[in-house]
Amino acid sequence: MPHIAELQKFFAERKFSMPEIPLLQPADPFLDTVGEDLRRRIFMTHDLGGASLCLRPEFTIPVCLAHLNGTNEYGNYAYCGNVFRQRRRGPEEFYQAGMEIIGGNQGAGTPESINSDVDCVANALDALAHCGMEKGSIIFGDKAIFEALLLALELPEAWRSRLGRAFGDRQKFENDLQLFASSEHGIKSKDSELHLALEHMNRQVVTDWVVDKMVLANLPAKGGRSAVDIAKRTITKADLAATQLGAEQRRILTAFLDIEVPLADAVNELRNFSISMNLDIDHAIDIFARRAEQLIDKTGSQISTSWRANFGRPLDYYTGIVFEIFHEDSLIPTCGGGRYDHLMNLLGAENEIPAIGFSIWIDRLRGSIK
Repeated sequence: MPHIAELQKFFAERKFSMPEIPLLQPADPFLDTVGEDLRRRIFMTHDLGGASLCLRPEFTIPVCLAHLNGTNEYGNYAYCGNVFRQRRRGPEEFYQAGMEIIGGNQGAGTPESINSDVDCVANALDALAHCGMEKGSIIFGDKAIFEALLLALELPEAWRSRLGRAFGDRQKFENDLQLFASSEHGIKSKDSELHLALEHMNRQVVTDWVVDKMVLANLPAKGGRSAVDIAKRTITKADLAATQLGAEQRRILTAFLDIEVPLADAVNELRNFSISMNLDIDHAIDIFARRAEQLIDKTGSQISTSWRANFGRPLDYYTGIVFEIFHEDSLIPTCGGGRYDHLMNLLGAENEIPAIGFSIWIDRLRGSIK
């Protein structure tokens, strides 16, 4: 396929290492960390021992696992190869190339993280230019701003987590808001002991109750989940049911998600929004402002940039800046990426390991075989 050689040369020139990523991958890391959208589209199989495997659906998670299995605290990685997943458009087997910047001192909001964010976008644009893309556009989003808003609205942790998972999917988000605002979303139990335990958020009693019922019914762990996992989910549902969204909170959330402006105007728009809504999100906006200034300098006049408050990408592990890059007359992205500082913890790291990266859909580049 055209462009693969150009991209491999580009990665070598930037001195990004290219780890060997097997085609067949353990399925659990994907099932445990990605959103429902991708989970439904993975091609699954099993080994002779019954362990779940899948055809490689993307590269970010395998590259992160390779980093965790290595000895370096910091790594610049690149990849180029075929992946397999069901798509709304195009074949189920296609090629991706990309970069991942993992580790170092690029924790959220630090000057290093802002530099890494900007470098990631710049590398993506340079890689696309290497393949002949001269003009285009970028849509930016920022999950960190959204999460700062949820904190400022004093929403409970369970609802912040649920709404955070819905970020970027406006229909799912609206459905969750409708549920959150409803007085009919309470959790009910006919068992008085369980009902009392849920009211007091007593995790141990709920866990013991689930264990007793599973043993009595001779049930295996449902879907691979233990009694502790089931109890935790039940407690979370009870926590969600204990709070109702106020009308003013919903108005503010809806007004925020409607913001869509050129990147050059986004800082002023956010500051005006926070003042008009009497919100304390200045720290998140300050970080956003420092990054936006550098991004505008890097993108140049040939690339138009916009920021959408409701823009996210359909993977649960993103935590900060997200972006998609389009050819000038295309309605589907050629490249997408973002920051994912919590993914390494989900994959087993004891400490937070910051990371950011991007992927290019090679079959969407000009001159590629469709």
